[in-house]
Amino acid sequence: MPLMRSGHRSSWTRGLLASLAACAGAAAAQEPERPAMTGLRISGFGTLAVSEVQAPATWGFRRELTQPARPARWRWDADTRLGVQANVSVGPSLELVAQGIAKRRGAFAGDADALEWAYASYRPDAEWTLRAGRVNVDTFLMADYRNVGFGFLSIRPPVEFYARLPTTLDGGDVARSWLAGDAQWRAKLLAGATRIGDVDFSEAGRLNSVLGGMVSREQGGWLLRASIARARIDFRQDDARRSALAALGQLAALPLPAVAAPAQQLRERLGANGIQARFTEVGLRYEGSAWQGSAEFVHVSAPPLTVERTFYAMLGYRLADWTPFVGHGRSRNAVAALDVPAWQQVLTPVLGAAAAAEAQGLGKAVVAVLNGGRLVQSSWSVGLRWDFHAQAALKLQWDRVSVAPGGGALWAGVAGPPGRARVATAAVDFIF
Repeated sequence: MPLMRSGHRSSWTRGLLASLAACAGAAAAQEPERPAMTGLRISGFGTLAVSEVQAPATWGFRRELTQPARPARWRWDADTRLGVQANVSVGPSLELVAQGIAKRRGAFAGDADALEWAYASYRPDAEWTLRAGRVNVDTFLMADYRNVGFGFLSIRPPVEFYARLPTTLDGGDVARSWLAGDAQWRAKLLAGATRIGDVDFSEAGRLNSVLGGMVSREQGGWLLRASIARARIDFRQDDARRSALAALGQLAALPLPAVAAPAQQLRERLGANGIQARFTEVGLRYEGSAWQGSAEFVHVSAPPLTVERTFYAMLGYRLADWTPFVGHGRSRNAVAALDVPAWQQVLTPVLGAAAAAEAQGLGKAVVAVLNGGRLVQSSWSVGLRWDFHAQAALKLQWDRVSVAPGGGALWAGVAGPPGRARVATAAVDFIF
């Protein structure tokens, strides 16, 4: 039943080419008849990292679901990445922005996934900004810089919170910023569509008809923001999924309640499509001369697929160029894990031993797929950041992760039992 992985396609070269192509395209978009009012700026960022993963033998660590799943002890590709961004000013009010990122991606990642941003930004005045194209999903604290490791304390954004969130939105947004006393306010409306899912095992699903809003207030080093959004989740109905649904339909039609009822339940869960999802987020960040910290909470409601509550908090204290930090993340799912149905013994007298074993295998595979999408885990992190250069920082981080039964969505090869893992990482983040 689970879709089989194809051979892994290299994404590093495609990412670099996409970055360079984006910059070249943005440069070509300049208007030659207005040279005095145009300008091209190239910038970039990157991370070089290596991790040691101590986990059960089949577990594969991933920073996010766009990455390949490998149960390796040493991982250099989980956090390593390189990004290039081009900003082109076309007159006083119009700017073209393109950003490409080279990083390891899953086998079913699309070529266009390397292009993170590709949009036109129009500012009619100092308060209003309109963007159209491929923009960031600006509903979370790190929406602008979650791939720019130099911009935050830890080596990676808290995985319980950010690993499954999309980074891009094909559509647009409109934002207004204004001052009220000493406070800077900002409000935004956004709309569009994006890709989601574990692209190492299957084609990505889509969040369609995304519509959301955000409001934030910043004053005296404190930033408070809240976001809401709704969307429709659509999955690609491939041959494997259609075959499994048909087989489950046949089992659900049998005059055997012990088989028919769970088969119908699995069929409804596996065939769920066009699911209405709602997202609610609240975030808080503080940046003072010494103390730095952030915390976010998100509630995702998309039954029967998932109902999640995820929270993280991180706190650091700067001592000259050194900043020790500690963090905690936790995700819980209100949709219960499914048990493997016991069909073989009941079906053997009716269908025969071979067909009964095949039906049992189908039930086990479908349950594995459905439980594989559940995220129930928590982690503690401690680390140290050293800003040894104005544009570079060395980071060390140690994470202890606890995965609950049927809650290993962020790990590859987690069959269902609970377990613990430890991840030690060293990284150098830089900008240019």
